[in-house]
Amino acid sequence: MSSTAALLEQVIEELYTRHTADTERAGIARREYEERRGRVHQDDELWEPWSAAFVEWYVVERAEAGSLPPAVATYRELAETDPRREIVRALVTSQRSLFEVQAFARGRIELLDLLGGAEIHVVEARALHGVEVGDVAELRLVGVGGEVRFGRTFIYHPKAARAAIVERARAMLAKGASRRDVIDQIAQLRVQVTRYRHMAPARVYELGSRIMG
Repeated sequence: MSSTAALLEQVIEELYTRHTADTERAGIARREYEERRGRVHQDDELWEPWSAAFVEWYVVERAEAGSLPPAVATYRELAETDPRREIVRALVTSQRSLFEVQAFARGRIELLDLLGGAEIHVVEARALHGVEVGDVAELRLVGVGGEVRFGRTFIYHPKAARAAIVERARAMLAKGASRRDVIDQIAQLRVQVTRYRHMAPARVYELGSRIMG
């Protein structure tokens, strides 16, 4: 693992552990998160990736009334000479979106941002077992040290639902929805896939609003 990747992992671990120590506040945030995205239980297949994505959102994005997101507050506390400051800044400015895996190359993965259209190369030395070209996922990308790397958000959607996801996203964006609104509604549909196992996953995304209603 490169020094940049190692420092990113170290800072993520320290930051996320520190800011989730208050279990009462984290619990309130978790309920807010699941109101927007759907509730999962510990025996659900989504529990681990859902929990990792929640912690990342909670620390990097969520701002309580009258306060900054935890990561922003930490950035302001760190001395300018502290090497962790640049890593925290990278997390604060990271991008969460829906991506399609387009290709694998040595040490990198090529992605297409389904909401913005950008093609992005992510540096990744690890083998992502089970991940294939054409897979669709909600991911957080972190730009640090001149490279783009993965955060800890990995919510995979059924590959067969790609067309329905893109259609729904375009319709929502055209009506003025934010990228966060789009991502969260698509996340709700991912939860519904685990509830409607008798239905083809792509069909769940097509019917979406009727199922959730």
